[in-house]
Amino acid sequence: MKKELLICFFTTLISVANAQQNKNDVLSWVDPFIGTGGHGHTFPGATTPFGMIQLSPDQNTKSGDWDWCSGYHYSSKTIMGFSHNHLSGTGWADLGDILVMPTVGQVKMVPGSEDQPETGYRSKFTHDKEVASPGYYSVMLDSYGIKAELTASPRVGFHKYTFPKSDESNIIIDPTNKIFGNIYHTLVSVEGNNKIKGYCYSNGWGGKRFAYFVMEFSKPFKSYGVYADGKIKNDEKIALAKDAKAFVRFSTEDQESIEVKVSLSPVSTENAQENFDTEAKNIDFAKAKETAQKTWRDLIGRFQVTGGTDSQRKIFYTGVYHTFIAPNLYMDVNGDYVAAQENMNTKWFTNYSTYSYWDGFRATHPLLTIMDQKHTKEFANSLISRYTDRKDHMPIWELCGYDNFCMLGYHSASVIWDAISKGVPGIDGEKAFAAMKDASLTDKMSSSDGGGGLNDYIRLGYTPSENGASVSATLEYSYDDWCIQQLAEKLGKKEEAEVYKKRSMNFLNTFNKENNHFWPRQKDGKFLADFKLNDWKKLQPHWVSGNIWAYDFFVPHQIDEMMNLYGGKKGFEEKLDKTFTEALHMEGEQHVDISGFIGSLGFGDEPGHHVPYLYNYAGSPYKTQKMVKFIRDNMYAAKPDGIVNNEDCGQMSAWYIFSSLGFYPVTPGKPVYAIGAPQFPKASLKLENGRTFTVIADKISDKNIYVQKMFLNGKEYKSWELNHSDIMNGGELRFVMGSKPVK
Repeated sequence: MKKELLICFFTTLISVANAQQNKNDVLSWVDPFIGTGGHGHTFPGATTPFGMIQLSPDQNTKSGDWDWCSGYHYSSKTIMGFSHNHLSGTGWADLGDILVMPTVGQVKMVPGSEDQPETGYRSKFTHDKEVASPGYYSVMLDSYGIKAELTASPRVGFHKYTFPKSDESNIIIDPTNKIFGNIYHTLVSVEGNNKIKGYCYSNGWGGKRFAYFVMEFSKPFKSYGVYADGKIKNDEKIALAKDAKAFVRFSTEDQESIEVKVSLSPVSTENAQENFDTEAKNIDFAKAKETAQKTWRDLIGRFQVTGGTDSQRKIFYTGVYHTFIAPNLYMDVNGDYVAAQENMNTKWFTNYSTYSYWDGFRATHPLLTIMDQKHTKEFANSLISRYTDRKDHMPIWELCGYDNFCMLGYHSASVIWDAISKGVPGIDGEKAFAAMKDASLTDKMSSSDGGGGLNDYIRLGYTPSENGASVSATLEYSYDDWCIQQLAEKLGKKEEAEVYKKRSMNFLNTFNKENNHFWPRQKDGKFLADFKLNDWKKLQPHWVSGNIWAYDFFVPHQIDEMMNLYGGKKGFEEKLDKTFTEALHMEGEQHVDISGFIGSLGFGDEPGHHVPYLYNYAGSPYKTQKMVKFIRDNMYAAKPDGIVNNEDCGQMSAWYIFSSLGFYPVTPGKPVYAIGAPQFPKASLKLENGRTFTVIADKISDKNIYVQKMFLNGKEYKSWELNHSDIMNGGELRFVMGSKPVK
């Protein structure tokens, strides 16, 4: 009995020690399932920071299934396989390249349906047999008794499949898989007894593109075949068709693992092989997983928070993870890449794509100017090169090097100027200005929101209502023009600075004093007749997502001028109060991206992200502090549907990170941050320059949510803006918190 008690005691000690060790590992605080439910549109699979590969399960890839933009949604009960690239949190989709699926039994070459998975190679699964953490994913495929494990390097996906005993263990290779895209044709070629090569040629949100692949198996297959024109062809090695696929078969012992390594290239099979040889040769699954997790551990560990609830820490660290998934590497190891559907090569920068700039210019990229200036430089140079090297224009929304024209503005100008304004090295100002100027003169038709109207904007000083989303366009163009003005002034280009200074004030031309809104204005100069603001059909043609209440505050570059329009600080504060408290009673079908309502403001879509911080400029920072806490507590949660809307390549997460630290970039391109209210008793940022910036929140609690005093490096700090240089120099910002507002 004593012996049994002693064993039990030591077992308990070991269990407690392991649990504590796990909690000390920063990766244990990251939950990639956050955002996979609701309308978050994230994926749970394995990737590396800003990598080309996002190896993740696909469940539903038809364009009508909007909540499967990442290929995965937490509500599904089946998995059709594992493909190699996915978008994180976007509102539309493509990718899902080169799907791989292990099966047992009869070879089936179509996926089957969610309702009848047995009609194809699809498998049932349950979430209690599913695990996800940065750089690693695993799931039990219940239909086959196969454990699937995934990890990744930047250009290679690593699979490990543990089979039951069977003479009919199969791996299906399906290049025809595509998330919302269309296939022109695919090629598969069996090479020897352990390799398959091929490609997919498709068209979708990322334009017309090739996805070349090389695939190697850790064990020789005993038989193989291809599929084309709806027919299985045993022992044939090559297929070229609209539906060309391949399969290989093994005999396996119980719990025998077979590893598969898959490299991608946008340029050629030869490049895919070179990528493979560089990143996967002599690397097994365990080593690849170890490397991927160490990369994430080192990166996420540069953000350190203490205190707070377990849920708050999980949301925070998962937000860090989501922020560093995109943009994505889009270049082979030899310098080949694709831009605007043309093969290119360069040695002067590393090429990236997946630029969700309508979202990420607001907070994602400002956060990277603090925590990852090395990649910030590469992102800026990639954008600039579209003009200097490709002889094209910088994109609105770029995927796979292709501008899909989604949303509005030329916010690449914001991202580049924000980096330059904060001293990020390695960006040529003259090249940047030329590319930014070109973008500001190139009228592009928005694929999601109607006409761009840039030519009319230049001619009239506003985008007329005859163009789609005219109010949003005028306001966004004005801000981007301010960014160009700032760079022109920095470079001493006085005449051009004056041109863009005038353009940056064009927001004044769309303000309707009669109804106190930025309002659609016709080509003849007349404002549209007033209409009911609770009619979605009336709103949506003139604002992105119909969000008039956010755009009434989107003049981040001229906040004082904006306040004057609303009657000065007092009138501005009253308008903010009304927006946050007056509930909507809308008629008609609501736009899907309008969510997370606080009064009239839909926080779930990005134009309103800076609005809670505007109380600072009205002289009531305590209202900012209260509202920021409300949003943190009510718009985010540590569960699959814990993001109130599309995560949008890190923007929703970056808002939470900044707002937990206690400051936010209201005006990207100004090297200052508006002060909010911290969430954790202590948070530290380990910077690339070796310094550490620490935020302390004394006496913080659920009741002590208001800032009483601030101290920067021991000296009392009385500004409601924090300088970027104060962060980068390292040091300590100390908040003293209390339960009563300081008015």
